[in-house]
Amino acid sequence: MILVTGASGNAGGAVLKEVLKTNRPVKAMYRSSEDAAKVPAGVGGVIADFADKASLGRALEGVDAVYLVCSPVRELVELEGNMLDACREAGVRHVVLNSALGAGDCPKSFPSWHRRVEDKLKASGLDYTILRPNSFMQKHPDVLCIEHQEPGRILCRHGEWPDKLYRCP
Repeated sequence: MILVTGASGNAGGAVLKEVLKTNRPVKAMYRSSEDAAKVPAGVGGVIADFADKASLGRALEGVDAVYLVCSPVRELVELEGNMLDACREAGVRHVVLNSALGAGDCPKSFPSWHRRVEDKLKASGLDYTILRPNSFMQKHPDVLCIEHQEPGRILCRHGEWPDKLYRCP
């Protein structure tokens, strides 16, 4: 079974939709009962919090793979670290970590937090995949970009946008 964290967010929600297409058993992790009430049909919804280690253990029951994404908060290293510890304790076999571009190079703030989580994951003994997206279009409505009629071509007020943003369906 696959556990998708951040299921109410842009990235986690998009991953959940794609996993549903595979017909594999899936759970979606939410932080609130309000969000969990919106769980799609065919998905097991679970309420858990990265800060509550006991809730993570319950969320991981029967899970062998995890998509891990966390809000960009100062506690990211601790919170995602809690999940990695819980994954190891629960016998999860594979973790897909949604990291950030620059995590390998940038020693400051957000990218450096992700690097610390990546390092912990690499040392955990778990099988893993690390994703380093640059950004997501849904997070930048102020850029005033429009997706052109041609798929993948994005026009902005500054001309054509470099193909470095990902569009979550």
